[in-house]
Amino acid sequence: MFRKCSLACLLLMVLCAFSGSAWAKPRIAILEFEDKSGAGAPGEAVADMLTTELFNTNEFTILERQRIDAVLSEQGLASDGFVDGATAAKMGKLLGVDFLITGAITQFKTETAGGVVPLPIGSFGGVAVGSHTAYVTLDVRAVSTTTGEILLAVREQGAANATVGGVAAYGAAFGGGKTGGVLASATYKVVTKIVPRISALRDKAAEAASDAVFNVIEGGNVMVAVDAGASSGIKVGQYLAAFKEGKVLKDMQGNVLDAEKIYTAVLVVREVKPKYSKCEVIRALKPLSRGEKAEFLKGSPEDLPIGK
Repeated sequence: MFRKCSLACLLLMVLCAFSGSAWAKPRIAILEFEDKSGAGAPGEAVADMLTTELFNTNEFTILERQRIDAVLSEQGLASDGFVDGATAAKMGKLLGVDFLITGAITQFKTETAGGVVPLPIGSFGGVAVGSHTAYVTLDVRAVSTTTGEILLAVREQGAANATVGGVAAYGAAFGGGKTGGVLASATYKVVTKIVPRISALRDKAAEAASDAVFNVIEGGNVMVAVDAGASSGIKVGQYLAAFKEGKVLKDMQGNVLDAEKIYTAVLVVREVKPKYSKCEVIRALKPLSRGEKAEFLKGSPEDLPIGK
């Protein structure tokens, strides 16, 4: 019996260690980029490149492209280009995401330069040298699906260069170089500039929510309810710290400067409703009562000093 209990405790500790932060990853959907360059730029490929780079940050849960297209097509909504706030909110509800990433390709071009260097032997030709330089400019927006607010609007440009060479004779050039992929290289450079800007949204969301305080509206020792619904930003899998207020510190005018927090339980969100959420009690000294408070847990669930 003791061995089984020890094994269960060990597994719980491992799971907690891998859970890392109490914050759930924000869910995002990246729409196909609209081509405004007039050069036939591949909007889907650009969106796919951004998806890959954001996925590699391990900071977001990214909705798969086919699911986005299927859901929006069924509702008669466009799956590319910029969207207004009302449409973003509607899309967010349909897709179940926190942010929409939309964008446009406003520049997608190459410029060629070069010439022929004459050979000292005779005058029949020379060495042909040149370069291809690609320029790609992206306009990207991140829209909150809760408020419809534009949280990020950024324009970045990337450039890449490839050289070519060969032999010129009697007015014709022979030879070559690697020119394919120069536009892809420029696109990659601009995407890597944009990724950190989008990643910063996760930190902003965490900072904004970190001070939020909720109320326990239904107590219990297994499941409880708090008055934090979908619009509050709470997500399934997030941890909450329940507490009671202790001593209150006031200034000479009676304004509250600080209040002692006595932590009573660790909760994990199991179900999110429009106006409230159901949470499971995973650590507590006694059943929670209606009227207790809860906040987002900072740190690991096993480290919260319950009763202190």
